[in-house]
Amino acid sequence: MRGTWSQSLDRRTVPPDAPRHWGSPRFKSRRIDIILMKRKFRPGKKITDLFTEGLWKIDTASCSKGYARLVRLVRIIRITIGSFFRNKMGFQCVALSYFSLMALVPLFGLVFAVAMGLGLPDNISAIIYKIFPASPEFAKLVIEKAGVILDSVKAGGTGIVSAFLFVWGVVWMMFQVERVFNNVWGISRIPRKIYKRFGYYILMLILIPLIIIIFGAGIAFYTNLPNLFGLDVSDLRFIIVFLGYIVLYGITVITLASMYTFIPATKVYFKNAIKAASIDAIVFVIFQYIYLELQVMVTRLNNIYGIIAALPFFLIWMNMSWQIIIYGAELTYGFQNVEKYNSHEWDS
Repeated sequence: MRGTWSQSLDRRTVPPDAPRHWGSPRFKSRRIDIILMKRKFRPGKKITDLFTEGLWKIDTASCSKGYARLVRLVRIIRITIGSFFRNKMGFQCVALSYFSLMALVPLFGLVFAVAMGLGLPDNISAIIYKIFPASPEFAKLVIEKAGVILDSVKAGGTGIVSAFLFVWGVVWMMFQVERVFNNVWGISRIPRKIYKRFGYYILMLILIPLIIIIFGAGIAFYTNLPNLFGLDVSDLRFIIVFLGYIVLYGITVITLASMYTFIPATKVYFKNAIKAASIDAIVFVIFQYIYLELQVMVTRLNNIYGIIAALPFFLIWMNMSWQIIIYGAELTYGFQNVEKYNSHEWDS
């Protein structure tokens, strides 16, 4: 044996002309503590650890509050990005876009049925035209096909069977959405009973049309509010549009937080869902703004492709919207598991 680590440390650190008390146990312990503190608080190591596997070995309890928050933020980002690509969520979002497109017309047919019962079908038509502002012909086609579904139900017989198949398309889309959300949380077998799942889907089939109708009525009231008071707001258009996006942000936060909390078949804390939804909704609203601005390109393509010019942009919009929503689910997963991720508790 060449001696202990502390003895080799003494030989390196004791200068030849040091006083006699330098080698005493009291001063030896003090010198070792100083050297360890210098090694522990190297600024360069604190930065490099954020981008290496040393990130998971950092003891945040012994760090400053600012650095501990930075470590937690970087861990959440690495968890969400790694899980998103490891689970191949991009391909799953493409599948969700396909099922959403298949369920689009039946869903609007269901919404129209509820809206007619409440005497508000015009509000739904206005929402559809807002989704396709540069392609009113395509919006009109969607509205007409939704009307065909309603007319088939009134015909009875085979029409009712067809309507049931259309509603089943919407339910099947909900199955796929639930499956992807459970994949985010690593749930391969859903513990919910099948009758509870169908009860949840039926409840959603009732609530979704009502939410869309309320949202449409709110847009109509918000648009006509200045006219009700006899105000000229032509010079305040920017403020009105900005306030409209603020309202959209609030609705998006509530909707996403509810999805992140209740869709996965596991216990999700609402505080984690609302934090993820608050961040995700910002990206979502910005993307909606970009999509509406790009409708100018659709207008130019209308001369070549006609009413189907809006379809490619709509598919891109739907795919990117699902990508943003699912990443928010991954972010909720990261917020809830960041403290135990890559630890002994998590591995077990």
